[in-house]
Amino acid sequence: MDNDTVRMGNANAGEGKPSLGGWLFNMLKGALIGTGAILPGISGGVLCVVFGIYQPLMALLTHPFRELKKRFWFFATVLLGFAIGVLGISKLLKMVLDVAESPAMWLFIGLIMGTMPSLWKESGKEGRGAGSIIAGLIAFALLFAFLMWIKGTGTLTITPSIWLWAGCGALWGLGFIAPGLSPSSIFFFLGVMSPMMDGISKLDMGLILPMGAGLILCALAFSQGIGWLLKHRFSVTMHAIIGLAMASTVAMLVDAELHLWPATVVQGLVYAVCFGVGFVVAMWMDRMNKKFEESGLKS
Repeated sequence: MDNDTVRMGNANAGEGKPSLGGWLFNMLKGALIGTGAILPGISGGVLCVVFGIYQPLMALLTHPFRELKKRFWFFATVLLGFAIGVLGISKLLKMVLDVAESPAMWLFIGLIMGTMPSLWKESGKEGRGAGSIIAGLIAFALLFAFLMWIKGTGTLTITPSIWLWAGCGALWGLGFIAPGLSPSSIFFFLGVMSPMMDGISKLDMGLILPMGAGLILCALAFSQGIGWLLKHRFSVTMHAIIGLAMASTVAMLVDAELHLWPATVVQGLVYAVCFGVGFVVAMWMDRMNKKFEESGLKS
């Protein structure tokens, strides 16, 4: 593997023009990542790792011109799917969360938990020393405490502005560069998630442009550091990523205001089904990704 890329997934993924199957599958992965990225508690960065997109993304941020030339169709199809996931589904998600928030959240909790087996396997490629386990526990404790601190401050009154949306974009970018961090959880706790999704669905450029600028600048600023950690401290970094992913999920489960725990048997069955569907979809996506890599289909 090229020393300039991190050791996660297939180093040659996405090179050349994709097959029709690869094109559609990349769009599906991009749509799921975009959808997951805007939901509280879900990490778009984790989904990038599991779906084999994280390494090409890091390589793009490090060597943009070289990687665009080498993987143009890969990035084009994933980006198209991402746009569909974010722009096309944001209004629907707002409606779903308004009328059936708890079942929807259990669906996506199932999705993120379904990624854990692949993340755990990936994190152990270079062993699981005591330092790696400790790093995971520390990452979990820090992010969990931070999210609880935000929740403990109560509802904040925040006035939408170009600087607010730029800051949200920067946090969103950090969520892709540091898989496991779920900026959407922070947006949700701050009360800006609903106006953010509403603005995105309406293609409000006063929101989208500063968010996009913040995302890109943050990704470029931190990509080198995260890339170095994954190259030189792979096991420790990956276990920390798992800790972050678990922290954002557990923070949602203990948040009484989300009403995620069933009050009746029927509710419990509905939540269990939603969780199961999300879990199975994540496992299926991981298998499909491996199938594409092993079969030689260009993705």
